[in-house]
Amino acid sequence: MNLPFLLLFINLTLSATPTFTHPYHKITNDLVTITCKQTPDPTLCEAELRADPRSSKAADTESLILIMIDDVKTRFMDSLQYVQYLNRKTHDPDTIRALHECIWVYGVVLDTSIDLAVRAVKQGNPKFGEQAMVDAGNEAEACRRGFPEDKVPARITVQTPKLHGVSNVAASLIRTME
Repeated sequence: MNLPFLLLFINLTLSATPTFTHPYHKITNDLVTITCKQTPDPTLCEAELRADPRSSKAADTESLILIMIDDVKTRFMDSLQYVQYLNRKTHDPDTIRALHECIWVYGVVLDTSIDLAVRAVKQGNPKFGEQAMVDAGNEAEACRRGFPEDKVPARITVQTPKLHGVSNVAASLIRTME
């Protein structure tokens, strides 16, 4: 048997061999998985998008990006409500000052950054949307840093990495539009 014939025979044999996938090993190539693989935190991205029923009906990446921006908005709104609640309950001047800073920076994110990111995505100008989401994550960090180290509310400590994480995922998704 000559070499070209042998190579052809092996190639045909391998291509005709059925592949077996273990029934418990699910291969996903859906839009959420493909899109989230492009982010620095695919696990967070998938968890956030899959938690929103709209993502299963998303027809394109832009829709998923808008859903993620909406997730950022929801998380910042929840955080704002929490710091407003704390502000009504505390009497410590250092904590009150830090809470006022958080209220202000969360307000900037909700009133400016979110709107800018949505418009940038819808108008196909991702650079400004990406920066708006990066800024949102930075504002979450600024809120936490505004507290004296021994007076950071536990929930702020837990929320800050989540706010920063979803903001960074949203920024990286927007970046894929460039």
